[in-house]
Amino acid sequence: MHDLAREFSLRYDLLRGGVKYAEAKAAGPAAVSFDLRRKIKRIFSGDLVLPPDVQRLQDRLRPVLLLDGAEYPLGHFILTSARQLREGGRRFDRCEGYDLCFLAQRTRIEDKLFIPAGDRYMDWIQALLLRCGIDLVIVEDSPEVFATDREDWELGTPVLDILNELLDELSYRSLWFDGEGAAHIGAVLEPTAQNLRHRYGPGRKNGYSLVKEKYAREDDLFDVCNVFVVQCENPELKTMMRAVSVNDDPSSALSVSRQGRVMAAPVKLDNIGSQAALQRYADRLRWQSMTATETTVIETALNPVHQCGDILALEGDLAPGVYEEIGWALELAPGGRMEHTLRRVCYL
Repeated sequence: MHDLAREFSLRYDLLRGGVKYAEAKAAGPAAVSFDLRRKIKRIFSGDLVLPPDVQRLQDRLRPVLLLDGAEYPLGHFILTSARQLREGGRRFDRCEGYDLCFLAQRTRIEDKLFIPAGDRYMDWIQALLLRCGIDLVIVEDSPEVFATDREDWELGTPVLDILNELLDELSYRSLWFDGEGAAHIGAVLEPTAQNLRHRYGPGRKNGYSLVKEKYAREDDLFDVCNVFVVQCENPELKTMMRAVSVNDDPSSALSVSRQGRVMAAPVKLDNIGSQAALQRYADRLRWQSMTATETTVIETALNPVHQCGDILALEGDLAPGVYEEIGWALELAPGGRMEHTLRRVCYL
């Protein structure tokens, strides 16, 4: 496989109060990785020469990848670890940094958090982000309001846990940050061809052709179901809320028309915003059940525009199809590769 030759360079900006004030120097290998299964999803690791006045918990490291003259910021990182080393007459720091989810993880509620019924989810989510010092947020708005008073969380609960619980009730993705350091609040996308963001395959002439593929598949059909019931029972609700979602897709081998009704164990929630939100929750369980998981690892040229849970297509003879990207890693070096971990969508 041949990749187009591209001009490569790398810069490490140091930001203070959101403004660049200095640069760190590369002193060895470095990488940026992203994994949607982690609470803190974007991580930097690498060897740097840091300026002597760096304030690691206040400053932000912003690696910037330059390809063919275009700049691609790769995230804003808090350098939580910097091990000073001396090798071959050189002094440098072996660094590890976390994206700004770290701010929400280290911020804990210092008293009982009370949310009154009727308040909007989005107002509280954004207020909690501000409490952590996170003010750059891209929001997909929701009209949902709290159906009951909420006082669910104990003293010392990390704000990140509260945020992710509220986002889950909306069927939104857990908190994540992009390369510009902005928080994203938005719905989980169903992994379908209509939501494709990238295509990879042998011989593609866009600089992102497939380099190497490893393939592993695991199917688990032991507990497949096609009827999903979700209940929300709370003493403050006048009646119990209930939502049912049924796989009645005739193209699915698991549909009720082909397998009969096979109900999953009911899911019981303590809180949800509305009947519509409860139904979205049940529908999400249904379409997740209609997929088999095949894990594939591929390598490509560096493609710094990947974000969180992107939907992509593989083309060619080996394992073509639609995939959800559950993780990626960028090797920050000339000729470096990008590794993608993909979860295949196979409707059963």
